[in-house]
Amino acid sequence: MTEYIAVFAILLVAMVGLYAAYDRFFLRRRRQESAVYVEALKDLLDGRQESAFSKLRQAVAEDSTNLDAYLRLGRILRDHSKPDRALQVHKDLTLRRGLEPKQKAAVLRELALDYRGLKDYDMADAALREYLQYLPESRWGYVQLLQVLETAQKWEEAYDTAARLLKLEHNKSKKPLAQYKVRIGEKLRQTKQYHKARIHFKEALSLDPAAVDAYLYIGDSYFEEKRFEDAASFWMKLIDAVPSQGHRVLGRLQTVLYDLGRFGEMEQICQHILDHDPRNYLARLFLARFHLKKGETDLARDILAQVVEDHPDQMEAAIELIRIYLEQKDNKRLDELFRMLEHKHEKRRASAADSLKDTSLIGIG
Repeated sequence: MTEYIAVFAILLVAMVGLYAAYDRFFLRRRRQESAVYVEALKDLLDGRQESAFSKLRQAVAEDSTNLDAYLRLGRILRDHSKPDRALQVHKDLTLRRGLEPKQKAAVLRELALDYRGLKDYDMADAALREYLQYLPESRWGYVQLLQVLETAQKWEEAYDTAARLLKLEHNKSKKPLAQYKVRIGEKLRQTKQYHKARIHFKEALSLDPAAVDAYLYIGDSYFEEKRFEDAASFWMKLIDAVPSQGHRVLGRLQTVLYDLGRFGEMEQICQHILDHDPRNYLARLFLARFHLKKGETDLARDILAQVVEDHPDQMEAAIELIRIYLEQKDNKRLDELFRMLEHKHEKRRASAADSLKDTSLIGIG
């Protein structure tokens, strides 16, 4: 019995000694390292990035398993316009064995941002796709991937990614997808693949009937094929579908309708836009030019006078009106026009000076 007690006592002393050594050489060291890391995080929260960077370097030197510290070190480098150095820090982490899926995803997230900072969009694309394999429900991942694809003008892949993002967000609207179909079509139109381009433009209109660029480019594709009637038809469809944007096709229509001998339709087209948007600058300017071509100078003059009153910054209308007054030798109205423009200019200059003064006062306060 005495022997058992002696053996137990020896084992107990040994265990106490081992714990003391463990506490002295391991736990205390980890507590010290943890304290440095916590201080670094506090510095980051307070915006002291230089101090945080120094402490994070100390933390990883003392504990190379501190993955988060490495990630934050690289992030600070990237934030200070050193994405190449950040990339090196984060790439080294990919060589580590035994990383958990969430840890791998965290590394890939930083790598993707490093590659974006370096404008290496192919590698950013690859990193984000691998990231999404670990976190397939990550909205951040799809948003970042979509931005990369848009920058690289990979419109087909951007369309697919945007569709997945809408599904992830439970967004049933298809309108956001229309812009990608327009970009796909425009790329084809630029290489003179007009028929294929129009397929995508029309798909865009099925997704969003108010996709203005789709109407514009369908008409442009017909125009480039010298199918002027079809071009005019589609541009006028834009005016019916989105009257507030109808002014965007006025220049195109004026050219085509003049060649087709249908220039007289311009009055009705301009008026249709003005029925929905009475102060539309371009519609009124084109209407005034229409009347000038018909020799109806007084009518054109009155329209231009109102345009200049409403849009004194638009010098094109003012120059047209000045030309009419000079031709009519109407010095009185010409003088009134110059006075009005000068008065409007002085008011704008005074307003700008007041805004600058207010900004200065805010800065002083």
